[in-house]
Amino acid sequence: MMMQRKKIAWVTPDYFMDTDLNGGIIEGLTPFYDMDWIVLLPSANARFGPRDFERFRGMRGLTITFLYWTVRARDPRMLLFYHTVYKKIRAAKADYVYFNEVPSSPYIIPLYTRLDKQRTIFTAHDGSVKTSFRLPWVSNQVFRRTFGTAKNVHMYSPSQAKLFRANFPQARVTEIPLALKDFGISWVERRKDAVVFLFFGSIISNKNVGLLIEAAEQLYASGIRGFKVAIHGHCTDWSVYQQKIIHPEIFETDIRMHRNEEIPGLLSSSHYMVFPYKEMSQSGALKVAFRYGLPVLVSRLQGFTDEVEEGVNGFVFDNGSVTELAQLMETLTGEYSGQYEQQQQRAMEYNTAHYSPAALVNRYRDMFQALDQQ
Repeated sequence: MMMQRKKIAWVTPDYFMDTDLNGGIIEGLTPFYDMDWIVLLPSANARFGPRDFERFRGMRGLTITFLYWTVRARDPRMLLFYHTVYKKIRAAKADYVYFNEVPSSPYIIPLYTRLDKQRTIFTAHDGSVKTSFRLPWVSNQVFRRTFGTAKNVHMYSPSQAKLFRANFPQARVTEIPLALKDFGISWVERRKDAVVFLFFGSIISNKNVGLLIEAAEQLYASGIRGFKVAIHGHCTDWSVYQQKIIHPEIFETDIRMHRNEEIPGLLSSSHYMVFPYKEMSQSGALKVAFRYGLPVLVSRLQGFTDEVEEGVNGFVFDNGSVTELAQLMETLTGEYSGQYEQQQQRAMEYNTAHYSPAALVNRYRDMFQALDQQ
């Protein structure tokens, strides 16, 4: 007699959509579970829409529902939106709920309160509230009201999981890293005219792009040639960074929101991806670099060193050190012709073994099956 497939109600908000769309975990779980995928999007200026989900059409047991909020996140009417989300979860009659909406607004508290804690896995990206949060004192209260009652939590990095366990010891925490983020195949060849150090993603203060610009200028002033720094991403005030550029001939900048289909070519044409961040928990962009075979240069932050194996899939420099980043870039530029292919091969083999969907799907299955043993 064939066993009945169990069902997951899987909730993904807009800000995590590119990971669930391109990480391969949904596709990896559908052979084993029926899934109601509940997608939460803004009604205006949504970065994603039904057309982005075309490849999921016809997958066995998978249904997708789009729920749109129509007011600002701080508007009390968000209570009504979260009530609609709760009703949709209830209507799914799922065996498990995977809830990926991080509690940043007090209006989500009633939804968290009403979900069945025995059957729900909440995700947490941070083990504690950071000072960089928009309203940290509000976030701290919301964290305690929501995660303080959670019984099952999924986290993406060991360092943040350690913090979370200290703050919320009642929860059972499962650590599974973010999967590689696949935006499709690229036929673009890697550049041969220069060694390209790429920054890609939103350009905001904690990502510290200014450090990369200063390191490149320092390197150029010391007489090193044969490298370029490519900076691609959206920025609300690029002038802050533009004024740091003294030698524009070593920089290639494209300051805008990039389309998903541009990403494979952009990464495949570069050699290294640089993460000069001064604060982070985990990085989705890191898994994009891993997917496209780029060794990475990262600040010495726990969120990076959890996943970057020095000399294997990347290199680490002291957080905030312009000189150390410049020296690392100099070394890699000098070694490029003789060692890059071996560096890239080591990185790809390591990343596939540790972060590919095939390597992670069974860990997700174990996480859901553990709910049945509570």
